[in-house]
Amino acid sequence: MHPVPWLMAAAAVLGSTPAEADHGYFQIGYGAEARGVGGAAAAATRDAFGAAANPATTVWVGNRLDANFSMASGSTRFRRQAGLPPPVNGALDTDLESEKRWDPLAEVAYSRMVAPDLALSVVGYSNGAGTFLPADTTVCLAPPPAPPGTTFRGNALCGSGRIVSGLKQLIVAPTLSMRLSDSVSVGGSLLLAAQTFKADGQQALTSQSASPDRVTNGGTAYSFGAGLRVGGYWRAHEMLSLGASWSPRVAMSRFKEYEGLLANRGRLDIPETLIAGLQFSPTSALSLLLDYQRIRYSGTDALANPGFDGSALRGSNGGPGAGWRDVDVYKLGVRYQATPALRVSAGMSANSRVYEDKDTTHNVTSPSTFRRHYTLGAGYTNAAGSEWSFFYERSPKRTTTGTSGLASAVVSQLTGVPTAAGQESLSTSLHVVGIQYSIRR
Repeated sequence: MHPVPWLMAAAAVLGSTPAEADHGYFQIGYGAEARGVGGAAAAATRDAFGAAANPATTVWVGNRLDANFSMASGSTRFRRQAGLPPPVNGALDTDLESEKRWDPLAEVAYSRMVAPDLALSVVGYSNGAGTFLPADTTVCLAPPPAPPGTTFRGNALCGSGRIVSGLKQLIVAPTLSMRLSDSVSVGGSLLLAAQTFKADGQQALTSQSASPDRVTNGGTAYSFGAGLRVGGYWRAHEMLSLGASWSPRVAMSRFKEYEGLLANRGRLDIPETLIAGLQFSPTSALSLLLDYQRIRYSGTDALANPGFDGSALRGSNGGPGAGWRDVDVYKLGVRYQATPALRVSAGMSANSRVYEDKDTTHNVTSPSTFRRHYTLGAGYTNAAGSEWSFFYERSPKRTTTGTSGLASAVVSQLTGVPTAAGQESLSTSLHVVGIQYSIRR
C-alpha cells in the first residue's frame, strides 16, 4: 500500500469536515496506539505515528505503514440568562445545544529504513475545533435607529443564520530519525501546515471591527506555513525509556477573509509545544507511560489576547482575542500484552483550563472547556505481521460560567452606566472511536 493516496484522503476528509478538540484545539494524540494510552507517546516506539509526538522514535519501528480512521461526536451547550429589566425582560435569554453530528477524520504515517541506523518517514495528522449553533434561537434587541424595545429573532450572538465557527489544521511532516548508538536516537520533522477557517452568523460583531466587511460569512479561508519539530530518545535501561521533543511557534499566513475578526489582521499562528515523557516496562508484557506537554497559546494573539472590551477593535494589530492561556497537559497510560497477538490498553489525560470563567463570553464560538479525557484501546497482530488497533475516547462534560458580554453591553446602553450583567455558561463533551490498520515490512 502506497502512502500518497492515504495522505490525499486525509487532506480531503479534513477539508470537508470539522475537527474536534481535546487540549484547546490540539488532539489528545495521533494514531490508535497513542490514543489508547491517553496520548502518551514521547518515549514510545510502537508505530510511525510517533513522529507526530517525537521524531526521534521512528528509527526504532522499522518499515511500516499505519492508517487510522476515526469518528468524533462533540456537543456544546450554551446558556444565557441576561436579566434585562422591563419592558425588555426575557430578551437575550437562550438555552441551546450545538447540532448533533459524527465527523470523520483520517490520518496516515509511513516509515522506511534507508540505512541500518537511519529512517525516513512522513506523517499526516490534524488538529482543530469547531461548533455549529442553530439559527433563530434568541429574542434580540434591534440597534438604533430602530425604536427602543424593538425585537427580532436571531442566533445566540444576535446575528442572522446559524453560528458556524471552525478551525481545521492539517500537518504533513517529513521526518528524519537517526540512531546514534544502541540506546540513543535523534530526529527532526519539517512541519508543512495548512489551515482553514470559517465563521458565519457573527454580524453583530461588525461594529467592533477595524474591517467590518471581513468579519463573518466570508466562506472558507486558507492559511499556510512551515515549521519544525526536533526530538531525542534514550533507552536508559531495558525497563526505562525517555523521550522529549520541541516545536517552536509556526508563523502562518493571514486569513484575509477574516482580517476584521481575528487579531493582527487575520493571523492565527500554530503555538509552540514541548513534550517530555517516559515509558517504564517492569515486564516484557506490561508498560506504563507518562507524558507532560505544554502548549503555549500565549504566543498566538488571536487566541491569547484579552477579549473585546472596547479598548481595541477586532482584527487590529494587538486586537482582541479569546483570553486563552498556556496549557499544561499530563498523560498517563498502561499497555498490556495479554497474548503474543492481543494487547489491551487504557489511559487518561488531564489539562489545565484553556481560559478562565470570566472569558466564557469570549469563547462562545471557540468552546474548549475540557479538562479530563479517558481512553481505552486494543490491538491484534496476525501471523502475516499486519495489525488492527482500536480505541475509544470519552471527554466528559465540563462547564464554564461568566458574565455575559452581550447583556452587559445592552444594560450599559439602557442605563448609560457601564454595568456587568447576566450570566453565560458553556459546556462541551466528546466521544471518539477509531480503527487503525498497520503493515510491517
